[in-house]
Amino acid sequence: MKKKNVLLIHTGGTLGMVEGKPDNHLKPAHIHESVLKFVPELCELAHLESAFACNIDSANLDIPDMNTVLSTIRSNYEHFDGFVIIHGTDTMAYHASALSFMVENNTKPIIFTGSQKPLRHIRTDARLNLVNSVEFATMSIPEVCICFNSTLFRGNRTRKVSIGQFEAFRSPNYPVLGSVGVDIHLNRKHLADCSLEKTTFHELGHSRIGVIKLYPGFDASAWIPCMLKSGVRAVVVEAYAAGNVPILTHSIIPSISALTEADVPVFIVSQALEGSVDLDLYECGQKAKQAGAIGCRDMTFEAVITKLYYLFSKFREIKSTKLVEEMLVNFSGEIS
Repeated sequence: MKKKNVLLIHTGGTLGMVEGKPDNHLKPAHIHESVLKFVPELCELAHLESAFACNIDSANLDIPDMNTVLSTIRSNYEHFDGFVIIHGTDTMAYHASALSFMVENNTKPIIFTGSQKPLRHIRTDARLNLVNSVEFATMSIPEVCICFNSTLFRGNRTRKVSIGQFEAFRSPNYPVLGSVGVDIHLNRKHLADCSLEKTTFHELGHSRIGVIKLYPGFDASAWIPCMLKSGVRAVVVEAYAAGNVPILTHSIIPSISALTEADVPVFIVSQALEGSVDLDLYECGQKAKQAGAIGCRDMTFEAVITKLYYLFSKFREIKSTKLVEEMLVNFSGEIS
């Protein structure tokens, strides 16, 4: 069988880091050639070429970096069957979510991977993550995914859940797309259908998005004037459980009303990993809904933030009513 063509896109991250002198902290290193040096068997899986997008600790990921990766994919989209993006784990879920929107009507596997230990280390997880990712990139998977610890996840359903375990990611509200044991198993009924529409690419622009994480005693009233003055275009509230917010002492309801009256939409996600926001379930959610807040159902925080960036970029002068409508549209499997 003819080998597929796969493009490795390097962006940095732990996988390619080396100890830097004199402090011995992990720092990005150019691994353009070293991947094949340490994992030569990758060439048995596919015809590989490499591209260099950036070389940063993923904590430094910014919108221009995501646009650079998109540009790399766009310029090579017709020439390769799949793509593997080597990336740091800290912001991998954000970037995978963003690309799931930025590559519209995607028909090819775009697989993010990285590692908890550098490729040069003996007990690294990088080798297996790379092998699995390249093999998945040769398959018919029209998705932006994360491949980690022998598991394939839908990118915009994935969250980082561990700092020090090889099982660094989970997909709390959507089944895994594949798993690797002795054999590779794809859960095809959970994969997206291959789009018949033309694939297009949409860069992100920067928009100011406010974030409020609730905790007992939090006083939102001090923050809302600052947010409005700064020109935020939307606010995301990380609420409790099914979208519950405080409505007695330090009630957030007046703040939600002030934002929505200023034409700034308020979107509610859950601090819980599993489950879906339902503002009709309890009075604490009902009050938020009555004040104008919109529940984001089972979307991850990462998907909500990057989807807002995408919509603000795609529709430059989008009105709040249209934004609310589009946020609840399922673009790439990010919402049930």
